[in-house]
Amino acid sequence: GLKSAYTEADKHVWTKKDLEAYSYARMRETDEKTEKMMAEEKKAKEIAKKTILKNADNEFIADITGLTIEQVEELRNEKNN
Repeated sequence: GLKSAYTEADKHVWTKKDLEAYSYARMRETDEKTEKMMAEEKKAKEIAKKTILKNADNEFIADITGLTIEQVEELRNEKNN
């Protein structure tokens, strides 16, 4: 908390170029985190689809993949359509 408060206070003396660079770096960091989360979710869904084919129950699949029961049910419904 203290570090972020210091950074916020320090921004008041930054140049416009410094602020833009900081904002760009934050956006890139957010983009990278989002990409990583999406890749992890894609992998979890691939695992879920394979376990659905093995007739595993939704709770088990949710437990091993980290997906919600609702997400597993959606994947199961996609398989059946």
